[in-house]
Amino acid sequence: MLPLPPEGPLPSLNTVLKTTPDNPSGDPHGHGHAHEAGEAAGKVIGGGLGVVIGFGILLLTFGPVLWAPLWAAFSAAVRVKALAHNGWLTAGAAIAAGLVVAFMQFLLLVQKSPVLRYPAVLLFSLAWVGGLWLELTAPPHNWLVPPPWHAPGPWAMGLVGVGTVIYAGLYLLILKRFGKGRWARKWQLIK
Repeated sequence: MLPLPPEGPLPSLNTVLKTTPDNPSGDPHGHGHAHEAGEAAGKVIGGGLGVVIGFGILLLTFGPVLWAPLWAAFSAAVRVKALAHNGWLTAGAAIAAGLVVAFMQFLLLVQKSPVLRYPAVLLFSLAWVGGLWLELTAPPHNWLVPPPWHAPGPWAMGLVGVGTVIYAGLYLLILKRFGKGRWARKWQLIK
């Protein structure tokens, strides 16, 4: 049921804004508050935008490290659920597959030897940049399954190659600190 309209004319607000030399705009809150409110809003918006951009950079930087274990866990869960319709077995297989892939990544990425470290970083970088290209250029599909494969053209292949080299370089700069710790020495496969 809709409310009934008020009877008679609406009352006027009788708001009078007086201008003075100190307050030429007639702002009832005084002079300068609008500017301060704008500064505060800018700080809030800028801070929120900084958090979003920072999270995006972290996600892109650690993309292969985060997504490979999750993808392995999801793939294992789908396969086990298809074979055995047991929720605990499916969850156990997913957790085990994710942990195995995460440990393999950790083992490869903390290596100081270029024989082990560079191919691992190049492989993760190519998988990440190539996967992003494949996902962004694919037709609409179910996001839980890989996008349909389509071969890149020469320009796309060049862009994926350049992106892989740039990403691998940034990745190696980030990993440079992690191979120097005492804890990393005991995980070196080639001493």
